[in-house]
Amino acid sequence: MSALTALPQGQALWHLLQISDQFFPTGGYAFSHALEMYIAAGQIHDRASCQQWIANLCWQAIGPCDLVFCAQAHRLAAMGRHSAEELAACLRLDEDLHAYKVARELRQESQHTGQAFLRAVLGLTPSPLVQAFWQHVQQGTTPGHHALVFGLAAPSLGLDHASTLLAYLYTVLTGLVAAALRLVPLGQSDGQRLLHALAPLSVEMIAAYRAISPEDAWSATPGLDIRSMQHERLYSRLCRS
Repeated sequence: MSALTALPQGQALWHLLQISDQFFPTGGYAFSHALEMYIAAGQIHDRASCQQWIANLCWQAIGPCDLVFCAQAHRLAAMGRHSAEELAACLRLDEDLHAYKVARELRQESQHTGQAFLRAVLGLTPSPLVQAFWQHVQQGTTPGHHALVFGLAAPSLGLDHASTLLAYLYTVLTGLVAAALRLVPLGQSDGQRLLHALAPLSVEMIAAYRAISPEDAWSATPGLDIRSMQHERLYSRLCRS
């Protein structure tokens, strides 16, 4: 028996690390979630201001909205029935999540990274539900948002509910920290301190929102939406959002 298969989760741990790594081809490196505009406006200028901005974003949008939809998608996919009813429920979730993405750049960021994630994960899992959902994405009948497809694909890779949510948050937050390294700019050590400081917040968000129904999801980020809209007209920019 290998050391990997002797671990409590066996290969599932490997899959978790694989899909949450920045090396996984989602194209997230090209986006900043409007961070670039906040920096241009002088609102974010160091590690402390960046950490506060990310924390606010987590509690006002990522946790009560994206994480809730990721959690529900995992619950549906984990049933393992791969039925038409399951697929229809996932498509409705994707449509509902789309309605929360008010600003065009933020909406496109979520779709681009979600579709790229789904395209990459298709070669890793034979899940009929994932395959059927991808067909709808290709046909343009569903947007394929990142949070939704992450939760949808995770059970077929052997990931349990809590691990999936933690991996999703790690993916999103490391993307924001990576953008901060380039744009603030921050040094590598500051980036690691920032990521380390976000770990307790991630655990708190999972505890707070993992059991929330999508009907009770919410997002309240008018400032973020405005900055995202302003970013579209920023004269010189490094990121697509």
